[in-house]
Amino acid sequence: MKRDITIRILESKFTVPAESPEVEHDIRVAAEQLNEKFYEYLKRNPGKSTEEILSFVALNSFMHAAELEKAVADIRREEDDLHAKLKSYLDNIEKGK
Repeated sequence: MKRDITIRILESKFTVPAESPEVEHDIRVAAEQLNEKFYEYLKRNPGKSTEEILSFVALNSFMHAAELEKAVADIRREEDDLHAKLKSYLDNIEKGK
């Protein structure tokens, strides 16, 4: 159920498509987090322009995304290792019969 929703980022309103209620929720949460981070950075960096603050917010977000991607890759490697160990273990059981 695709529909257009309106969100507020800083002092601007944007209309964006949401493919589902779950996507709508994610968009609204992301906009809220962006606004929160913006004002958090603004308090710590008075005098910086909106563009500079948004750059800090974007950099922070992409750093976090990169950390999550690394964590997921590590978990996938661990999963592959465990799968290989389990297969070896089960193969050894079959050979022992």
